[in-house]
Amino acid sequence: MAPSEPNQNPIQGEFFSADLPERFIRESVQNSLDARAGGEPVTVRFTISGPEGAVPSGRAGQYLTGLQRHFEAVMRAESASLERGSERRGELEGRRALLRGALPFLVVEDFGTTGLQGDIEANDIQAKGNDFWGFFRSIGISPKGEDAGGSWGLGKWVFPDASKLNAFLGVTRRAGERRFLLMGQTMLKLHQLAGRKYPPVGFFAAGSIEDDKDWLPMPVESVGLRSTRAPSPEDIEACFVHEAMTDFGLRPTGEPGTSVVIPHPKDELTDPENLSRAAIRQYFHPIIAGDLVVEVVTPDEPMRRIDAETIVAEALRTGDDAEEDPEQRAEALIRVIELARWGRQQEDGFVEADARRKQPAIATDHIESLRARLSEGERLAFRVRSRVRGKPNDFKVFLEEDDHLSGGHDYYVRGHLHIPQMDYLTRHHARALVVVDNKSDLGHLLRDAEGPAHEKWRADAPRLKEKGWPNAAERVREVQNAAARILDALAEKPADVRRDALSDLFPADTGGRRGPGPGRQRPPGVRPDKPPLRIDRVPGGFRLRPGGNGDPSARTFSVRMAYDVARGTTNTAFSRFDAGLRAGCPDFSLRNGQLDLEAADCETDLRSDNEFRLRVLAPNFSLGVTGFDERDLVVRVLPLEREAATIRDVEERAP
Repeated sequence: MAPSEPNQNPIQGEFFSADLPERFIRESVQNSLDARAGGEPVTVRFTISGPEGAVPSGRAGQYLTGLQRHFEAVMRAESASLERGSERRGELEGRRALLRGALPFLVVEDFGTTGLQGDIEANDIQAKGNDFWGFFRSIGISPKGEDAGGSWGLGKWVFPDASKLNAFLGVTRRAGERRFLLMGQTMLKLHQLAGRKYPPVGFFAAGSIEDDKDWLPMPVESVGLRSTRAPSPEDIEACFVHEAMTDFGLRPTGEPGTSVVIPHPKDELTDPENLSRAAIRQYFHPIIAGDLVVEVVTPDEPMRRIDAETIVAEALRTGDDAEEDPEQRAEALIRVIELARWGRQQEDGFVEADARRKQPAIATDHIESLRARLSEGERLAFRVRSRVRGKPNDFKVFLEEDDHLSGGHDYYVRGHLHIPQMDYLTRHHARALVVVDNKSDLGHLLRDAEGPAHEKWRADAPRLKEKGWPNAAERVREVQNAAARILDALAEKPADVRRDALSDLFPADTGGRRGPGPGRQRPPGVRPDKPPLRIDRVPGGFRLRPGGNGDPSARTFSVRMAYDVARGTTNTAFSRFDAGLRAGCPDFSLRNGQLDLEAADCETDLRSDNEFRLRVLAPNFSLGVTGFDERDLVVRVLPLEREAATIRDVEERAP
C-alpha cells in the first residue's frame, strides 16, 4: 500500500444478520440464478469434502502460496490484543495451524448458467454486465441489471467469510469459450509484514513483472484451450487449472458455469442438513417452479437432491432447529410450499384487489362470498393492483386461513428471492404468500428498498430517493400490507358489537351509542364528565381538539396509536404493534416521515414509532395526524398529570 492510502478494514459482514448457512446459500444461489443461461433449470451443487476427500498436505500448499505469511501476520496481531488463555486466542492459534495440514473444502458449483461473462482485463469504475469484474474486482458496486436479484455488490463477502482462512478460489468457463479461468481472493484485515503495510484484499492470480501498485491481478488460464488446435492430453495434464479441477472435483462435464472452492469451511457449513434446510427456506419458490435444483453431496451419504418433486420430503428430512422461529419450522414451510404450488396452478381464478390505501381492498359485492369461501377452508388467489410512475403494476397474493396458527404467517417473494424478515399478519390466523414479478417496475422499486442482505423492504431506504422513485414509501407499504388489508376486509366485525365496545368512554358527539355499555347501569343523576380532548375522524387519520372538560392549555398528554385487531382487546392491538416493531417491520412509524402531523397552538415530542407527547398551548388548539391506511385505528390519549379525579383516559377506534 502507498503511505497515502487510507486505512480501512472490511465491514461487509455488518450488513448480514442471518446465520452463516442461511446467508451462504442465499447469496451463492442468487448469483447462479442471475446468471441463468436459458429456459432450463439452474442446478446448484454443494459438495462437502469432509476429511475423506481433503486435498493431501503435499498438494495443498500450492493453493495457499503467498497466503500463509499474510494470514499468520493477521492472526498474530489479533491474538496479541487478547488475554492469555482466552477462548478466542486459542481459536486464532488453531486457525494458523490449518495452513500446515490437509485441505478439506466446500465447493459450490452452478450448471445451466453463462459463467462469469465480461472482459477479464477490465477494471473501470463501473462495468455494467461484466460479471467477472463484479465478482473479483469490485466491492459495493454491482454490474447487474435491474431484473437481477442482487444489486449491492456485497453478497460475495459470504465466500471469504465461509472459510476459516478467509479465502476462496473461483473457476469459471464462460458460454462460447473452451478455456477455464481460475482466480482466488482473500479478505483479511489491514496488516503489516516486514515493515510494509498491506491492504485487506489479496489475490491468487497469474504472476506479473509489474510492481504491486501497477499490477492488475489476472486469472490463470487453462493451457492450450485458448488456441484453435485441439489440446493434446499432455497439454491438459500439465495445466495447473486442470490439476486444481481434479483436486477439488470441479466441473466433471466441462459445461459452462462457475465453481467456488471454500478452503477449510467453517464448521456449520459442513453439515448437509444446514445447507439443505437453508436452501428450502430461502428458495422454495423457484424450486417448486422448476427453475432451480439444489444438490448437496457428502462422502458419507447419498446425494440430497431438492427439486419440485422432492422438496417436501427433504423438508421433513432436515427437521427443525429447536430454537428457530415457528414460521421457519418444517411444518410451516411445507404449508407455504403447498400454498405456493397451488398458486402456480391458478390461471383464471384470481380475484381483483387493490393495494392503494385510498381504494377499497376488495369490491363490496365480493366480500360476503369470499369470506364464506375462506372460512370454509378454501384458498383464495388475488391479483392486486398498484401503480408505479403512473403505470399499472400488479402482484399476487395467495391466502388461506389456519386456526391452528397462534399468529399469521406471511411470506414475500420478489422474483426468485424470498424476503424473510417481514411480518404483517400478526392479528390474523392465516397464511399468506405475496409474489412480485422481479421484471416489473414494482419489482425494481422493491429491490431498491432492500438492504445488502435482501432480508426486508424498508419504506425509508435511501436508495429509493436516490433512484427517484415517486411515492416510493407508500408503494412499499402497500405491498407489505396487502395481505393484511384483504384479510381485514374479510374479517367479520359486526357494527353493533363495535359500537358497544367502548361507548361508555366517549362523549356522545364522537360516535357510538349513548349511555353505558351492555350489562352496566349508571347511577341515577350521575352524568359522565367529558374528557379533556376530543377525537374527530378525518380521511387517513384523526384530529385532536378540545373536548369540553375545561381549558386544556398548558397540559401535556401522551398519544399512542395502533391498528385495530380482528380478535382481541385494545391492549392486544398495542401488543401486536410492539411485536411488529421488535421484528423491524412496524405497521407505521412517526420517525420516518410516513405520518403527517399538522399542529396549531400545540407542540409535539416524538417518543416512539407510535407515540408522541402533546403539549397544548391555547384553548382552541388542534392537531391532525394523517397518513394511515383505511384499517381501523385505535387511539389512546392519556393525561400525564393527575390534578383532578374527573380526568379520564380517552380511547377511540377510528377508520
